[in-house]
Amino acid sequence: MAIAMDDAEAARVAARRLIDLGHRRIGFITGSDEYALSAARLEGYADALRAHGLFDPALVASGDFSFASGEKGMTALLDLPQAPTAVVASNDQMALAALRVASGRGLSVPKDLSIISFDDTPIVRFSHPPLSAIRQPIAAMTAQAAELLMRAKAGDADLPSDRLVPFSLIERGSTGPASA
Repeated sequence: MAIAMDDAEAARVAARRLIDLGHRRIGFITGSDEYALSAARLEGYADALRAHGLFDPALVASGDFSFASGEKGMTALLDLPQAPTAVVASNDQMALAALRVASGRGLSVPKDLSIISFDDTPIVRFSHPPLSAIRQPIAAMTAQAAELLMRAKAGDADLPSDRLVPFSLIERGSTGPASA
């Protein structure tokens, strides 16, 4: 039994939002290969960009959910001959690292670079600017897990194998129109 959000669809939503804002070079910092959600997020991002003829594998940087890997990934993306104008980072730590690297390079977020994160932990609301993020519904996931555990303990044989919980894109100050 698994309780999760649809990570691929969440990444599609994030990438589509950046496309709708006029971005055409959208980078992605992956999560750890140890987790299926990392592959799902990369798949959703790539699907959204392919649908618009925008996918470029050079715009995918490896990460492992750590701040240090976010710094390394963002540095690699900004060192490209044609740097991205937007980035989706697979978690808040890497997005905060991306913000730090961009700031260190003199880039203004969101004027020069838009950033969308995953998870929406409280810290992203206090960054400068506050980060736009896919809100992973941790409380709803925990409540559903508790409910299913209670049902299983009570002998309920009709338990679902998987449950998807809804996510949302919370827009804050780190996303804006692509600069001309």
